[in-house]
Amino acid sequence: MSTWSDLKNNHRLKEIYEQRIKIVKSIREFFWSNNFVETETPVAVRYASQEPYLNPIPAAIHDTRSTIYKMYLRTSPEYALKKLLAAGFEKIFEIGKCFRDFESFGGNHNTEFTMLEWYRAPGTYQEIMDDTEKLFKYVSESLKIEDLRFKDYKIKVNQTWDRMTMKEVWQKYVGVNLDEYLKIERLKDLVSERGYQVETEDMYEDLFFKLFLNEIEPKLGLERPIFVYNYPAEMSSLSRLCDHDSRYAERFELYIGGLEVANAFGELTDADEQLHRLTKDQELRSKLRKEIWPVDPDFIAALRSGIGSAGLPADLSAEALAKVGALAKAGGIALGVDRMILLFTGAKDINEVMFNSVNDQLTTNN
Repeated sequence: MSTWSDLKNNHRLKEIYEQRIKIVKSIREFFWSNNFVETETPVAVRYASQEPYLNPIPAAIHDTRSTIYKMYLRTSPEYALKKLLAAGFEKIFEIGKCFRDFESFGGNHNTEFTMLEWYRAPGTYQEIMDDTEKLFKYVSESLKIEDLRFKDYKIKVNQTWDRMTMKEVWQKYVGVNLDEYLKIERLKDLVSERGYQVETEDMYEDLFFKLFLNEIEPKLGLERPIFVYNYPAEMSSLSRLCDHDSRYAERFELYIGGLEVANAFGELTDADEQLHRLTKDQELRSKLRKEIWPVDPDFIAALRSGIGSAGLPADLSAEALAKVGALAKAGGIALGVDRMILLFTGAKDINEVMFNSVNDQLTTNN
């Protein structure tokens, strides 16, 4: 969907855009009816996400004396929303624009996109799974749409959704026990044995996804949506480690028709551990020859103050509250609204569900 003239002259594209408006309205109604508070957080941020494989878009802001302040367009509202959790909010959601540079133009990606994030504190990633399934079923009922569509697949949204661990999907589709491939050297051997090129600079996550994206992801959620949960800890810098096995982390992704739609965590609330992991992410960005920026000190301070600790005595000492912050549980998720709309409308390309997207502006002659 590129311009106003496309909407005016193409009835199908106009219908898709009208459906978009209804879907976003339905999303809000779902969260309001479940007592979530809608938030607004900054799109321009001083400290960008540390995730090694994301590329924020830099922005420059000037004051009246022409002083230049370097900012970034957010890749996610995650840090800001967790600060609100630290302020005492328990159930929050936000629908807003996010930006990521060096994305492919079209298909399932766009430089500018709409993100839905919500958090529970206290809460767990299992509760976030339940929220996600209920949300899709609520929208399905509101729009009277029974099947999600992607490529040639029709996916039943109102059946009970599947849930499998990452270890289980590797066993099913690759035929190996993932426990044996949690070290980079072992994974290098497996990737090479299966015919994929292994580069000297490949990190664990690079190797993991060479197999996952080719041999597993295209087979996920073809009949009904599936949650794949408990990812290797190496790939989950913002999530809690699993209580039963610290080699894995409380992370899940939602797949529908082979398409990744959402990424969620049992949130890491231990400030010291979070700082340690973000520092490791900085080191990885350096190895990848990417820009490095400081860790957001206010984010770490918010974690240190305690998340998911509502209802505790007000006279707790700072030391006791810090311990609560390290142990409290919270759950959160980032869901691609444009991809969700694509699934509900059966659109062929993500640009069809967006009006005058950044990528369309850059690739049209108007």
